Amino acid sequence: MSTKKTNKKRAAPNKGKPARKTKAAKRAKAAKRPELKDLNQTTGKTYEQNLEYVKKLEEILEVRKSNPYGTNDARIFEENMAGMSLTELQEVAVRAGVFPSGNRTILKNKLTKAFKSENLGTNVVIDNGPPFELDPNNPKHKKLIEILEE
Repeated sequence: MSTKKTNKKRAAPNKGKPARKTKAAKRAKAAKRPELKDLNQTTGKTYEQNLEYVKKLEEILEVRKSNPYGTNDARIFEENMAGMSLTELQEVAVRAGVFPSGNRTILKNKLTKAFKSENLGTNVVIDNGPPFELDPNNPKHKKLIEILEE
């Protein structure tokens, strides 16, 4: 009996499977995505409010009592943290459920991260003024009222 040797090539280990992504490729992909805070609405309206107005609203709504950070606005929180000592930052961290370890800078970073993750999507009430009133005597308004009633 004769034995023939066949020249079969070995199959590549990843044949039929997608190639693995390297850490650098993953970081590059993550770097391309815009952050949520950098995205803008396309309505043309500006939603940036006066800081004093926000402070007055939060005082009226007593946000300081209901929120462990004392505010829902990131700008006000950063301003408050800038004037706090390490022990005050630790007190805020305990109220917020963040482990109060590390130096002042590390603790500020922890609190900022926790604040952003907790307050993602919550905003202060925006007052757009009185609603637009339609006058039934005005021919353009009358036409719009008819369209809306249909």
